Amino acid sequence: MSGASAKSGRPWLAIPVGSFVGKFGLVLALLVLTVAFSVALPQSFPTVGNAVTIITSQSVLLFLALAATMPLISGDFDLSIAQTMTFTAVLLAVLTSHLHVAIWLAILIALLVAIAIGVVNGVLIVTLKLNAFVTTLGMMTLLTGLGYALTNYSVVFGMPGGVLALSRNQILGLPQIVYFGWALLLVMWYLYEFTPYGRHLRFTGENARRARLAGVRIGALRFSAFVAAAAISGLAGVMFAGQTGAVDPTVGPQYLLPPYAAAFLGTTTIQIGRFNAWGTLVALYVLAVGVTGLELFGAPTWVAEVFDGAALIAAIAFARAVGSRYEPEEVQ
Repeated sequence: MSGASAKSGRPWLAIPVGSFVGKFGLVLALLVLTVAFSVALPQSFPTVGNAVTIITSQSVLLFLALAATMPLISGDFDLSIAQTMTFTAVLLAVLTSHLHVAIWLAILIALLVAIAIGVVNGVLIVTLKLNAFVTTLGMMTLLTGLGYALTNYSVVFGMPGGVLALSRNQILGLPQIVYFGWALLLVMWYLYEFTPYGRHLRFTGENARRARLAGVRIGALRFSAFVAAAAISGLAGVMFAGQTGAVDPTVGPQYLLPPYAAAFLGTTTIQIGRFNAWGTLVALYVLAVGVTGLELFGAPTWVAEVFDGAALIAAIAFARAVGSRYEPEEVQ
């Protein structure tokens, strides 16, 4: 009778603890870090103001991290996302502050330019079959130069109130940019997990040959991933311009590593071995909590780069370790 009770009366006892910890280990790490820093820094870390600062500071990075997952899921790599964001922000700032173009027209132009960048990437990489890493590195450099040309290496000030309001208006104590980022997260989660497009995109990344034999249009999917990544990066640029109120054309490199650290670290949780929206969010907040806690302890500012770099290396090592378990077999 006790055996039957154990089997039928308490089915939760049958849940493999090791599997749960493996799947949600990063979530647990986020909780442990939060508790540890709260205990160690009771006056500064566990405050509403600090929580709002952490969440808000990651808003633009969330856009970029989700943008990075699009090509990554399809088996590609886009190094130009951070500079696409920066160039879009620079263009928007110049259009509104210097040329006095109407706000919504300037936003539309900036987003169309971002989409055009994605189209160029797609043509070069998918159609002309150039190496994605090298091509997007070249695009990143090209956009850097164009940004300097538009601004003459100067910070562009004087963003109009409408652009500022788009990112800064408060809802329940958080700026709108936070909610836009979370809304995008939900869209990407639904896209990846519940649509044929998302399944085909992942199928393409896991085994392009098998996907092609199954009738999946892998070229169109890869092309769309680059366009979508650029469009999301452009949207991040609009949000960034509104959040900061002034655009520095030199900030792009600062926004390249953290999104990829979050995307790769996100493969260690929720859906092990796969790029996924929720894992990316958790990873982003783990990195933010870790860096913030260390800085409140008095660590120098370079600790952020060290922390993000170490996390990226650890995530890639983990992906390598579980690769034989989670990667599909190649078709010969």
